[in-house]
Amino acid sequence: MLRWKIRIRKLTYLLTDLICILTAYIFAEIAYLDFQFGVLTLSGLEKISFVMLVAFFLIAFFLIFDIYTITIKNYGNMNIMTVMRMMISLLTTNILLGAVMFYLKANISRLFLLDFMIALIALVFINRLLLKKFSYIDVKDYKHSKNILVIGWSERGQTYINEIKKHNYLNFNLVGYISINEPREYDNLKHIATLEELDHIVDRYVIDEITVARPLSYDERLRDALHMCQDMGITITMLLDIQDTHTSKAQVAMVGDLPVLKFHVVSLNENQLFMKRIIDIFGGLIGMVFFGLAFVIIGPLIKLETPGPIIFKQDRVGQNGRVFKVWKFRSMGVNAEKEKSALMASNEMQGHMFKMSDDPRVTKIGAFIRKTSIDELPQFYNVLKGDMSLVGTRPPTVAEVKAYEKRHRRRISIVPGITGKWQVSGRSNIEDFEEIVRLDSEYISEWCVWLDIKILFKTIIVVFKRDGSH
Repeated sequence: MLRWKIRIRKLTYLLTDLICILTAYIFAEIAYLDFQFGVLTLSGLEKISFVMLVAFFLIAFFLIFDIYTITIKNYGNMNIMTVMRMMISLLTTNILLGAVMFYLKANISRLFLLDFMIALIALVFINRLLLKKFSYIDVKDYKHSKNILVIGWSERGQTYINEIKKHNYLNFNLVGYISINEPREYDNLKHIATLEELDHIVDRYVIDEITVARPLSYDERLRDALHMCQDMGITITMLLDIQDTHTSKAQVAMVGDLPVLKFHVVSLNENQLFMKRIIDIFGGLIGMVFFGLAFVIIGPLIKLETPGPIIFKQDRVGQNGRVFKVWKFRSMGVNAEKEKSALMASNEMQGHMFKMSDDPRVTKIGAFIRKTSIDELPQFYNVLKGDMSLVGTRPPTVAEVKAYEKRHRRRISIVPGITGKWQVSGRSNIEDFEEIVRLDSEYISEWCVWLDIKILFKTIIVVFKRDGSH
């Protein structure tokens, strides 16, 4: 677990540095052509070779000097030694690059090389500042940290806690410790409840993972408590024992040098989760372009028909109970939320969700943007922030979640999405909440990157055909 997260952080730095190299080349060529009236005589192949050489030298020096690891362990901060190592790497790259260009007799201007290195140095340091801002957070920020609850006391549990605390820079947050009638408590972890209060703690806090420091045989109540958490989609990490389960998948992981066994109903293939986030970022950036165009065209029409904001923001429940503001183009009047209670008798959905075909609160332009799904475009902003994914389960309202049974909470055990399996299986034609739960549970159990891609393509087809739109 820890090693994978460090590896992903390193890969993030590496990929963004590659983007900096490519961007620096583009900036340098534009500056050279537009402001210094020079003409680069490099062929397309030579340009590609130039960028690849820089990437090879610079990344190699960053790895040799262990710059990525040092920066990550310093919470993204760059001390004097790190800056010196980075500058030595950049300058050595420039010298080697010049030597290779001279040896190959490449006709490249020294002025262009100077422009390129200035742009590259600036972009690399700007990249570090941005990654520090967006990758490292206060561990008490439960919305963006991985929140872990420890159950039971043991010496291995203390080792586990110490290891997690040493890696706080990976955004781990130890919420607290739940006792099972033990006489001892952990030295550096708050005791917040007993095992009998577990269900209330899970409802009160945002819990992503529960670490069990005692074997199941220690207390007969422990097995039922963990089954309840698994039904809700919470990952279980066992430090001492294993448990029988037919609804979960098992995964061996390392927390420092401590081996643990994880049980989970949500896929924990970290490489695929990383790919999912990459797809979300690229898809979110493309979606923001369409959002911007729609805002210019649709925004004035919304304002002309009814007073109020163009963007409607509403509290929704994300992964494991995190509350965030979902963005949509406003398709109703400004008092729509207050008027909802009077319409509950006309709810066409069976269960904990509201749907009404001819909702009187919907404006004329609102009906159009709902029919065409344009109202969903602002949610690409939520995707870029990480509150949502392109594909997932739809984020419910806070009131809906309060009415959930424990088994319903499984659908909020993953990051919610703009689209999902039930949207492409009839979208708003489905009128039974239990059917939505079933489809969402199937998606969670079957999840892989290819399933997301398949759903994305189906969504495009459904939107253009306007099947089941609301």
